[in-house]
Amino acid sequence: MNSKATVDPATVDHIKTLVRQKHVEYNKLNDVIGSQIFNILESNSRVLYYPLEDGDVWGFSEKIKGQSFVCINTSIPYDKQVFAAAHELYHLWFDDEDELILSSALEEVPSRNGIAIAELKANRFAAEFLVEENLLRQEMTTYSISKDKIDIKDILKLSHLFLVPYKTMVKRLYEVRIISKSSFNKFIAIPEIEVEIWRKRLGITLPTRENKIGLDNLVDNAMELYEKNLITLEKLEYLLAFSQLTPQQLGIEQPQEYVPPTDDELQSIMEE
Repeated sequence: MNSKATVDPATVDHIKTLVRQKHVEYNKLNDVIGSQIFNILESNSRVLYYPLEDGDVWGFSEKIKGQSFVCINTSIPYDKQVFAAAHELYHLWFDDEDELILSSALEEVPSRNGIAIAELKANRFAAEFLVEENLLRQEMTTYSISKDKIDIKDILKLSHLFLVPYKTMVKRLYEVRIISKSSFNKFIAIPEIEVEIWRKRLGITLPTRENKIGLDNLVDNAMELYEKNLITLEKLEYLLAFSQLTPQQLGIEQPQEYVPPTDDELQSIMEE
């Protein structure tokens, strides 16, 4: 991540205005959003959750016949899924274009072609939306985190609290002038493997959502069709397989094989 990759102050102020409008719209003022971001995303598009093989792809979005579709890669850590979802909301709300959500853009890794301004704006919106400045300072006070003594332990606690990647929190602390540029450079340079060691040392674990498969409301729709006798059990099994589920896991027992009554049973029934 490059501290020089940024947007101008006027654009930042505009993004803050947009963030506040959305916080008000979704009743999220003074509220840590975290995993609620997926509910917000699902209310604005059809969302697919799938473990893509390429970890450099955090997701993608596409519009088909006027309907927005977003895919979140569930093979990446949960906090990165959260940030990807918030990043994508910016594009859905303010810059409605198809996109491949790459780690290089979201983590703002310098490249030969640079980073498109739209991606920088989407990143800043995601950071502001997930980690609003006043709420960040409030939580630092609550957990007795001093800006003058902040260390990697504090940053990891904050990133876990807001459910954002470690680097996102480091950059956010720099953006709101809680840490200096030299501190930013120091914390951002810490290798990811060392960050993971610190997480284990502090007993910080992310929610277990990795490799989840969820195809919008496919499961619920399939179940409703089956319950209304509009599809067979075999068709239900086929549809549920896309989400790696079985009818039994959803409380539907395999119907017993039909066995015709014996002659004696038929005679008994007729005599009743």
